[in-house]
Amino acid sequence: MQIVPGVYLINGFPYGRHQNGYLVRCGDATFAIDSGDLEDESFDTVVRACARWSVRTDEITHLLVTHAHFDHSSHAARLQRLGARIVASKDTAEAMALGDDRCIGYAVGRRFEPCQADVVVRDEQVLEIGGVAVRCIAAPGHAGGLMVFEIVLNGERLWFCGDLVKVGAECQTVELGWAGGPDYDRDTYLATLRKLTLMDCDSLLAGHGPPGLGLGRRLIENAYTKAMLERR
Repeated sequence: MQIVPGVYLINGFPYGRHQNGYLVRCGDATFAIDSGDLEDESFDTVVRACARWSVRTDEITHLLVTHAHFDHSSHAARLQRLGARIVASKDTAEAMALGDDRCIGYAVGRRFEPCQADVVVRDEQVLEIGGVAVRCIAAPGHAGGLMVFEIVLNGERLWFCGDLVKVGAECQTVELGWAGGPDYDRDTYLATLRKLTLMDCDSLLAGHGPPGLGLGRRLIENAYTKAMLERR
């Protein structure tokens, strides 16, 4: 499913699954953002979805992992074997290398296949992939190492935000990030949402739910309001 020119959903709600995975194909860039399983094995879904857009999974040069939770990162080792370089924050990279409970295998009844990140990124680092600039924005709270990845395509600022929030079915509401991980921290989560309300975002592409096109900043503001009411 194409979301905007150059950005495709290769896992998630159009395929009857909860966990979104994204493919960016723009100019010389072919990379993915988040790829994993939830209820069952979904790698074949990713392969077929890529093929719809004439992309082979072994053409994916990088996998950017927003955070270590199983449904966003469990395909990392497999994609790495196909040639993708794994990109993650320091905390996410550590969790993935150990395959520990920060990957929440306990929540899905699965074991995480450990994977060593190839590129460890820090807050406000800009990573160049095939001519596309990816800005890394640290957004901990839901998970200790959560990173928002920002790209600008055709003048539109897109945020791939993992489980920072979940966008509601009609893109007018949000659900807050799950609080069941071992590294969830309420105060850090609130501080992250507050920080992000001060930044510009045109469209929000979350780890679950539909994309909020043209609604990015408003959805983040809604999430901060909801968090202040429910989790302060």
